[in-house]
Amino acid sequence: MTTVGPAAVHRLLHRDTVCSVFSGTVATAPTDLLCVTVAHERVDGSRREVFLEWAAKLTGLAAHPHLSPCTAVGLTENGRPYLAVGTARRTLADLLSDQGPMPPGQVRALGVALSDAVAVYHRSGLIHGAIQPAHILVGSGRHLQLTAYDVTAPVLAAPLPPSPYTAPEHLDAAVAGEVAASPAGDVYALATVLYAALGGRLPWVRHAREDAADPLLRAAPVPHIAGVDCELTDIIGAALSPDPRRRPTAETLRQQLTRLPLAGPPSAGRRPDSVAPGLLPRRGLRPVTVAVSTELAPYRPSRERIGLRPRLRSIATATAGVALTGALLGGAALATYAATNPESSGSLCTDPAALAGQIGERLGEQFGDQAESVKVIDSWCAADGQFVVATVDHQGGTGGSGDAAERLAWRIEGEELVVVGDCADPSLPASITEFLGC
Repeated sequence: MTTVGPAAVHRLLHRDTVCSVFSGTVATAPTDLLCVTVAHERVDGSRREVFLEWAAKLTGLAAHPHLSPCTAVGLTENGRPYLAVGTARRTLADLLSDQGPMPPGQVRALGVALSDAVAVYHRSGLIHGAIQPAHILVGSGRHLQLTAYDVTAPVLAAPLPPSPYTAPEHLDAAVAGEVAASPAGDVYALATVLYAALGGRLPWVRHAREDAADPLLRAAPVPHIAGVDCELTDIIGAALSPDPRRRPTAETLRQQLTRLPLAGPPSAGRRPDSVAPGLLPRRGLRPVTVAVSTELAPYRPSRERIGLRPRLRSIATATAGVALTGALLGGAALATYAATNPESSGSLCTDPAALAGQIGERLGEQFGDQAESVKVIDSWCAADGQFVVATVDHQGGTGGSGDAAERLAWRIEGEELVVVGDCADPSLPASITEFLGC
């Protein structure tokens, strides 16, 4: 267990090319669950300022009952952006999948609550960019809260694939794997959530995967839903206009839904008893919920015997969690050690450029022609400055995604690094054997 800002992180939930997501808690509210998103990359200069400006807007949000609380946001000790947000164990996608469509009155109330929350978000100069049932938490008493603020956050952002919740004007960017968002796009996505909650079937949600990204289908009129007040679906349909200029703002949508009496005639036919599977993605870009056991059982790596050279390890969930946790600690540990023990650690530990150069040379020797595909996640001095350790990503390895993670260690001998190739060496400190998983 370690800390990211004020949050104690416990177990890795997810890892992608941009961030890792952990379950966590804070000491002031140990029973409240958190999702803690930590960027792999350190930031400085203008990128650091852009992230901190976004973070200031997020922390300056007016408290809203339907926005998941941001517990902490900032930079770790070694300069990695992070975000800790309150979470739950279920989402609206789970609720709709298990219990079917919601009554029109509940959907109208849901629309009023969420459009008001989105309006508050927009007034703060923020854009959500990922409103969908899988990003709406279901708390105690079925209290709903919008979450997943990291999708369009500077540095933390990663593109969502095209889906029925992607506004038509953002389809090209989504297909190209780019991040695109706008206030009008948020209104479109929210209207899609409300239509899905009523059990409606949108014309562009079919079995073929490519339909969700077909801009021509988005021009089709939004049909009324059997057994649902036509005025309600007319308001939702206006927010689903393919022209973003014709959509209401989040504030206007809230006002329209608030004034709606639901006294008009329902559309003919029997109300749907299920929600279209295509409108219920169970997982978003990253997890927003925490499983039952994650906040209580920190991962403990098993001790494996390995040969003369540490083998490439698949980026399995648990291994990646330990790697990033070590990286987070390691950056701070190196800075602390270099500041307090400048003589004993030698120039390699006090000169980041020299250390990076030596590590680069050693990787070139160990990986040969494949050295260019190796990315150093983090590195630091260990065991009182006697060793250098590093966690690297190796593209094209044996992992299921085509990548592999490896932990490496070198003994410092003067100004040179000598690879640790034998875990059975009795002179190795326990911290090094533990790091290598010997």
